[in-house]
Amino acid sequence: MSSDPGVTPPPTDTPEIIPAERHYVQFSGPRWFFTGIVRLSYRGWTHVAAFLFPEDSRAERIALALHIPLPDKLNMSWITPHLAVGGRIRPGDIKALAEAGITHVVDTRSEYSDDPQALAKEHIVRPLTIEQMLQGSQWVQERMEQGGRVLIHCEHGVGRSVLLTCAVLVYGGMNAQDALQLVQQKRWQASPNHRQVKRLREFESAVAALRSA
Repeated sequence: MSSDPGVTPPPTDTPEIIPAERHYVQFSGPRWFFTGIVRLSYRGWTHVAAFLFPEDSRAERIALALHIPLPDKLNMSWITPHLAVGGRIRPGDIKALAEAGITHVVDTRSEYSDDPQALAKEHIVRPLTIEQMLQGSQWVQERMEQGGRVLIHCEHGVGRSVLLTCAVLVYGGMNAQDALQLVQQKRWQASPNHRQVKRLREFESAVAALRSA
């Protein structure tokens, strides 16, 4: 592990996932709206800070000495000691990811075969399918059981990666409502949209059906 203060190590005091009763997972419109405003403001500050305080520069060292809040070097949040969620990673982030303990990465941006630009133009966002979520959850669970630490990311670490992260927790025995609450407690940017929350409910039902079969 690195001693770099910009690299956050995995938590060591996160409780184990305990199976619980199913509760109806709810979509929060107000949270989605207000966190959206905060995310836009944070994104704007990220661009400003990158220009004013480049990494490893004298300006950055001065900003840190003056306790000016700079954007996180790694756009990721630990959910459990073996599971993290975040946004896009750049080539320059790979070494820092390894120093943080990440051994495997799941990029949910590559799950689609449709033209993303064409979909975005029509304001269409398609959640991961139940089959993709089952395959992804099983793969991640196996890596974690082997001692690996997995980062699940999308572009901003808000919706798609949060959906799959919650699915991994549900697959591991947690109910969907508790899974979503845990991810949102650990990552303030986590705010899946209505379709994604609906898909999480469907996934929870699918997992319950598989276990009772």
